[in-house]
Amino acid sequence: MPDCCPIANSMTRSGLRTSRAALGRSLYGQERSARFCRYVDRTSLGDVGHSRNAGRSTKLALGFTGNPENASVQALQVVDCGVSVRMNTLPVLSTVPRSGTWFLRYTVSFLCHLEQGGRIDDRLTGRVVGDPAGPPFDFQRFKGGPLFRVRGSLPVDHLFVGHTVCPGFAYGTADFDWWKRTPFHVPGYDYLHEYTDYQCISVELAPYAHAPIDVPTMERSAWEGRGQRIAFVYRNPLDQATSFFRYCQHHNNPAYNSSRGRPLTSTPLHEYLFESALPSYAKQFISFQVMAAKHPELVQLVPYERLMAKPVDIMIAMLNHLVGTPRDWPTLRDAVWLARSEHMKAVENELGRSLDGTRIGQHSHMWQGNTRAFADRADGAMRNTAIAVLRAMGVDVDLFEWPAPSEATAEKASASK
Repeated sequence: MPDCCPIANSMTRSGLRTSRAALGRSLYGQERSARFCRYVDRTSLGDVGHSRNAGRSTKLALGFTGNPENASVQALQVVDCGVSVRMNTLPVLSTVPRSGTWFLRYTVSFLCHLEQGGRIDDRLTGRVVGDPAGPPFDFQRFKGGPLFRVRGSLPVDHLFVGHTVCPGFAYGTADFDWWKRTPFHVPGYDYLHEYTDYQCISVELAPYAHAPIDVPTMERSAWEGRGQRIAFVYRNPLDQATSFFRYCQHHNNPAYNSSRGRPLTSTPLHEYLFESALPSYAKQFISFQVMAAKHPELVQLVPYERLMAKPVDIMIAMLNHLVGTPRDWPTLRDAVWLARSEHMKAVENELGRSLDGTRIGQHSHMWQGNTRAFADRADGAMRNTAIAVLRAMGVDVDLFEWPAPSEATAEKASASK
């Protein structure tokens, strides 16, 4: 898969000249360019550009190593970027990290695969789901999008499933003076604005590997209320923080498993919660809160706790929202069943790796430990402080579904009265 990065569009055979004026500037003040991809194979040099033929975008991608400001040219490769995505028909299914992202990706993928006549073998029960003569689901090839070709199951070509700031919110950041100066504590919270090459987005379930999207067009149409439908799944911020804390500790990338130059395993939960997790949570959440209030018919807020309690019913409601009309989803119940964590862990064991590719060794990214016992450290005074912090940032804490305190915590609180 291509690793994309910002570079300028002027070059020589001996190197790469960059121009700050040639670099795109995002609505968030970060420089970016949506033109080129980086590749590791080193071949010959040539001109760089794009061509379009029969509705498909073919890109000549420039490869290099090192810092793009002084990199030398290393490769030139032709990339088929698939078909162009119409921005007013690209629905967005976004999540806060650790709020069912991969469950949603696999549920949507299984749904589409089954509706296209495919089969999926349940690794735990042996049951064959779908057409026994159909093609099996290719777990080895599946990487998780974030674009999914859903034509045939949904009345659109593609669906975005992943983490992002709500499209359109870029025009409303002025109402929150803290927003632009508050960074996300790890990469990945905002795919549609922190990425660099939107001409080359990975696509699942398609005969092509990539497709281009136009983020500025998405921003304008969403803000004006004439854009794509959006659903946002969010977990209550304390459970999200404790789950993400545990997840990042065993991540294979130092950007996640360390904090301020030390291992995250040695970072106190209190410090992680208030200095990293809550500010990032608020930065992403407030964007959907604002856009849902501005365009309630287009932006739907979905608590993760409801999704987990009634996955089929909530998935039906979200899918109906995203397509804009109620319809039957005959394969959805099977898709949800196949995406259950026990089954996906069995698939991980079969593959010999975590499904998201982020784990150290062969650990699963689906942590099935006692989450509530882990989260109990964030109960009581810490929870009250967290609520106060979020309220001060403009977050509507009444939108969260807080879990009941554990028995041990309740006894401790009662004894302190």
